[in-house]
Amino acid sequence: MVKEYWAHTENDIQNVPHLLNDHLRCVGGLAEKFISEANAELGEQAKWAGLLHDVGKYREEFQEYLIGARESSNETHHAVYGAALAFQKRWISLAFAIAAHHAGLHDKDDLKTLFQKYDAFERVSPLIAHFENELGKIPETIANANFINNSVNLEFATRMIFSCLVDADFLDTEKHYRNGEERRIVDFNPAKLLEKIITARETKVQNARANNADEKLIEIRNQIFDNCLQKAVEPKGFFSLTVPTGGGKTLSAMAFALKHSEIHKLRRVIVVIPYLSIIEQNAKEYIEILGKDIVIENHSAVKIKSEEAEEKNTSEKRKRNFLEYATENWDAPVIVTTSVQFIESLFAHKTSKNRKLHNIANSVVIFDEVQTLPAKLLEPLFSVWREMKENYGVSFVFSTATQPAFRQDEFNFKNGLSTNELVEITNDTDKVFRELNRVRYEFKEFTKPQTWSEIATEMLAERQILCVLNTRKHAFELFGKLAETETDGLYHLSSAMCAEHRLEIIETIKERLKNDLPCRVVSTQLVEAGVDLDFPVLFRAIAPLDSIVQAAGRCNREGKLAKGRVRVFTPKENVLPPGIYKAATGITCSLLESFDEETLATNHEIFSDYFRRVYQTANTGKEIQTAREGLNYREVSSKAKVIDNEGISVIVQFEGKESSSFEIIKKIRGKNSKSDIVFFGRDDMRSLQRFMVNLYPRDFEILQQKQQLQPLLTGKSLDLFVVNEGSYNKQLGVLTDKRPTDEFYIL
Repeated sequence: MVKEYWAHTENDIQNVPHLLNDHLRCVGGLAEKFISEANAELGEQAKWAGLLHDVGKYREEFQEYLIGARESSNETHHAVYGAALAFQKRWISLAFAIAAHHAGLHDKDDLKTLFQKYDAFERVSPLIAHFENELGKIPETIANANFINNSVNLEFATRMIFSCLVDADFLDTEKHYRNGEERRIVDFNPAKLLEKIITARETKVQNARANNADEKLIEIRNQIFDNCLQKAVEPKGFFSLTVPTGGGKTLSAMAFALKHSEIHKLRRVIVVIPYLSIIEQNAKEYIEILGKDIVIENHSAVKIKSEEAEEKNTSEKRKRNFLEYATENWDAPVIVTTSVQFIESLFAHKTSKNRKLHNIANSVVIFDEVQTLPAKLLEPLFSVWREMKENYGVSFVFSTATQPAFRQDEFNFKNGLSTNELVEITNDTDKVFRELNRVRYEFKEFTKPQTWSEIATEMLAERQILCVLNTRKHAFELFGKLAETETDGLYHLSSAMCAEHRLEIIETIKERLKNDLPCRVVSTQLVEAGVDLDFPVLFRAIAPLDSIVQAAGRCNREGKLAKGRVRVFTPKENVLPPGIYKAATGITCSLLESFDEETLATNHEIFSDYFRRVYQTANTGKEIQTAREGLNYREVSSKAKVIDNEGISVIVQFEGKESSSFEIIKKIRGKNSKSDIVFFGRDDMRSLQRFMVNLYPRDFEILQQKQQLQPLLTGKSLDLFVVNEGSYNKQLGVLTDKRPTDEFYIL
């Protein structure tokens, strides 16, 4: 018989095992603390989820396995037993959460099948005595939360408990294998951070005046900033920040969030940027103002093999690998992330994606360019957001120049906002749009398709011009056509390039624009959000109306010209991303033929009609809501994806001016060269993010076949690969067949 029960094997320096009773107490305490910060009514449930999650480790078979006396087998599975105990007591949320704490949340019927597979109800009985001998009696009942009165409340509360349990479990286990060392948490001081934002705003004003920016534009930006501070005193809820592109939303929205956090004692600010955009630009600005320790940039997700290990019954000694601890839990004061990362934290079933959910509670969430949210998820999104607002203390800011029709009186989808539920932050929005009109649209000729040669000829006639296209393939083709004639000052931007590379190109572009040097840029739609570029001329391939207007925000941004020129054209080979992107483009074509060019520049109210038409053609996610009501978590996860194909993240070898992936890769490989243990933690993941590119599976396979991919750590359980130098082009990014891969991503 085992005299003392282990949770995990010995650590490396102290060489002591992790005692099971210590682990259960710590996880229970942490889970209760985490959930109490989100919703105190769930505190007792989260505590008992933590206390019972590893009850199955009291089995002698499991203890024998941990000490090396038994090979891996079905007998080492452990999560099911605590879940079965919770299910017997009708603690439904606990049953789902405990069963999921390694393998992820199950569908309701699959959970019942799991209990039957392991005879869990019969086998858990003798384990209770061991537990109660070490930790005290298990109660017969746990208090229910009063706010849970329907299946959707229950579904989300279960996710929240699951998130707290997983984060607590990982953190306590990580602490053990790091020999008692805890993660450092940076305090959130919104008042102090707001002072830095105000100082940065003042500096921007001074710089704008020094660069002869339009004084009216400076005045309007200041007005918007002040409006944000004034409205921050409002009660927590839903807010809209409707500001024309170039109106200073980046700093103004953060000022609102920090002031709002100070008043309502919130825990952090989360900035959500569209998937296909340069989020590192926003992150860089916030880091420079607020500090590197304050801001976490989170946009790359790496699949951790061990995440499925519980289902496959692989070795529990995998806990000695630090792969699971590489997953982000959003414990910093300011998070800058993508819509994919944020939405998956709400709907995914996996531990790594759901772990950070509880840290969204009692926060301000800023959605930058909110119109890019996928229509197919609107009903479940607004259902969850209302849940988070009412029961978990979250305020939401919807920031854009093109506000979509989220109110029920604008477009009738079930969970739309009521008339008084959405508070506009800015004053006299119509006047602001009229006064910030800085471009002249040209779209009367867009119905006549043009070849890349024709577009290139027009671009070469301009000294400084940005052309925004719909796909990477189009960007590559037009770039190649331009390069046949002129390469000086010619640049390309797309998601085939790593973030560090894009940032350096953007800085070069800014310098050339500032010094009046030739500068011609071909880009995909990733420049349409949060990229502070100021071109006199902009070409935009026909696209959804909001994309055209967002792209126009990169033209005459500082108001140095009477009017910038924005020309809309149709490529001869106009292959568009399928689905709603293509449908919205068709609606745009119809609208452009029906109103004059001045309307698009000055009347922001046209977007209510535009988005009504777009949403009428779309499925807004009713079937996801049905799956949520049925507690079918894996079904929800499979249906609630921002993009159908998530792709595969790879590391590129790029020597940046401020950071080098060569050095980071060398460092990671060095500390893993002499050990069977995988040392790859969250800091490693963060350092690599700006050197990662997302590939389609087919492109990943092509590079593998060409032997252009090498594992970051050979022989380790880490699905992360490094692209050979020869397959990364310093102008275009990752190449498969000497060209960027096709890009049919929807924003």
